Amino acid sequence: MASSSDSWIKEYYEASKLADDINGMISQRISLPTSGSETQRHASAIRRKITILGTRLDSLQSLLLKLPGKQPM
Repeated sequence: MASSSDSWIKEYYEASKLADDINGMISQRISLPTSGSETQRHASAIRRKITILGTRLDSLQSLLLKLPGKQPM
């Protein structure tokens, strides 16, 4: 069975990878036209990933509070 700290670390790496992906997608925006359906789809994908990242960050905070012997931050 995985410990709470193992779960936190796994969730952290997944959130970090997602944040890097979002950063890359934002960087790609400069190569897209200023408007159009492709640009809108790209922006929507970025927003979806940001929402998922927010959920992961909430999960990280929740897991952090469950770590044994740690004071709340």
